[in-house]
Amino acid sequence: MLIKIGSFLFFALCLAACTATVKPDDSGESSSSEAQESPVYSSSSSSDAVLTSSSAEVSPSIMESISEDGIYTSKDSVGAYICLFGKLPSDYRTKDEAEALYEQEGNAFTKWNFNPWTTLGVMVGGDVYSDDANALTEGSYYECDVDYSGANRGTKRLIYTDSCIIYYTADHYETFTQIYGMAE
Repeated sequence: MLIKIGSFLFFALCLAACTATVKPDDSGESSSSEAQESPVYSSSSSSDAVLTSSSAEVSPSIMESISEDGIYTSKDSVGAYICLFGKLPSDYRTKDEAEALYEQEGNAFTKWNFNPWTTLGVMVGGDVYSDDANALTEGSYYECDVDYSGANRGTKRLIYTDSCIIYYTADHYETFTQIYGMAE
């Protein structure tokens, strides 16, 4: 219980440090005097990364709704789960494990031309992410799929560390937005 509370406090501090609060002012315009920018890393090629910025807003209520035995697939819920428990939810399998499950179902695996969630009931994640373009801050990263839609794995991924530094890419590693944690 103490570890869970400590993890929650750690996440709350990280959340406060890297999220933006946008409030309407009296004129109806948005005001972001309290906003801090979250880094967005953009790579136009596999070896050319550029840093831009974007505001991030994450609801603290997400943390309150996450349980260790839950099944999660969205960017925000999986990110919160990683920060709270230091691992992926139980519905995730590595690429090798998901391929083996697919073949156990009597299929011949040739490529990811299927949706693992609708086909096998699992998400793919936990494999080491190799930041060959040096687009992210220095560290050891893992990757996981999020927000499946359609007939295959899609392009949306979280890139994360064991210490709750999490980046989101919606375009299969072309750009990265830091959504949790503080870069060291």
